[in-house]
Amino acid sequence: MQLVKFAAPAAALLAMATTTAVMAQERPISLDGPRTAAQILGQLEISGFAIGSMNWNSHIQMVPEFAGGAQALSDPRQTNFRFDKFGVAFNKRFGPTLSVMAAVEVESHRDKHTHLRSDPATQCVGTPVPCESFGAEDPATESTLDKLAVTWFPWSSLGFSFGRFDVPFGVERHDEVLNMTATTSEIYQFAKPQKFTGLQAFYLPGPRVDFNFWVANRWESETTHEAFDDNNKAKSVGARIGFSPAVRDGLLNFGVGGWYGAEGDNLNGPKRSVVDLDATWSPSSRTAYTAEVVWGTEDGVSFRERGFPFAAPAQDNIKAKWAGGMIMAHHEMNRWLALTGRYGYMDDQNAWRTGVEQKLQSITLVGTVHLSALAGKAPLLVTYPRTQVRIHDVDLKMEYRYNNSNQTVFSDAPSPLAPTDAQKSSHQVQLQLAVNF
Repeated sequence: MQLVKFAAPAAALLAMATTTAVMAQERPISLDGPRTAAQILGQLEISGFAIGSMNWNSHIQMVPEFAGGAQALSDPRQTNFRFDKFGVAFNKRFGPTLSVMAAVEVESHRDKHTHLRSDPATQCVGTPVPCESFGAEDPATESTLDKLAVTWFPWSSLGFSFGRFDVPFGVERHDEVLNMTATTSEIYQFAKPQKFTGLQAFYLPGPRVDFNFWVANRWESETTHEAFDDNNKAKSVGARIGFSPAVRDGLLNFGVGGWYGAEGDNLNGPKRSVVDLDATWSPSSRTAYTAEVVWGTEDGVSFRERGFPFAAPAQDNIKAKWAGGMIMAHHEMNRWLALTGRYGYMDDQNAWRTGVEQKLQSITLVGTVHLSALAGKAPLLVTYPRTQVRIHDVDLKMEYRYNNSNQTVFSDAPSPLAPTDAQKSSHQVQLQLAVNF
């Protein structure tokens, strides 16, 4: 998204009303039109979103439990209708330099991970011992304190915010209404943190550069559904520096970001680090191109043996490394139809992030029908992060995704001990409704 500089209070307040919010505060707010600063001040804004979907998978990615899990929104070769998520946000501005936003979310997630079977009495049918077998995880619905942002600008270009935020690497976000695709890339799921809870500072010295620094409890990941409370006495730190060299020729932004901290239970334990480079070019309100590259390392990693179909010995006290990237293109064909394409890649060099030493790739194609535009409603006065493309009230995303690995990590096993017909690829189809209100 475009950043707001608080040089002129009245203009800044008007900009805050017509953008998602300041810096990390990225919840869409549905407004029919611009309002005066007097109308904005002191009013409580309530916004929300809902996600529903229909899903089909040919196979599900097998992720050993120490690495988290993979989404299994439907059983293999079956369709499944879902009410995925519901969120509500409250936003209030107490003056030209102070605002508060809080959001809650109810989310249904359905994940699967594998367990090692080494007892012949419980081995996977028709496979060697030891073998990997899907667990019997049931769908879970949880209520989450999703976002908090108490934001204060003591000076026109310097601000501070306390709360829980999306990590501002790249353009992909936790909430589907902020993404141009129904699913997220490999690097978003496995290679980097998605959220953090802590304190951040941002500095905007001019239209061509912005700085964002934060100190956080820990790395929060959707793959492992980790809590936001700290798990040791250490803190993690991160930063992103953004550059916009061509302010007048469309929204062009380059970012250099990083993350470092102890992510285990031990204060002096293994340190995890990530370097993230992202670039976004949005030449108009109809088009956006984005790319992102991630490198990660973690010291002192240990994990269990893995069984068939990707058998490998246990690892102890190694330095794990991973790398990946994604490129995406989006174009609004007309007022009611948009097309999006994405390629994702991840090299899990030591099996620490996905549980398997593999090269994982995907190709994702999405056609988005703006149902609210067909009903005559103009798009919202907010945009997707770091683009000029405006978000609509109601979208139907029709997504096809092809996944591929150089290892046999995709299974169509319907139950924990069923025969495992592992493959190197899988197909996914998802129809997703994203509703803003």
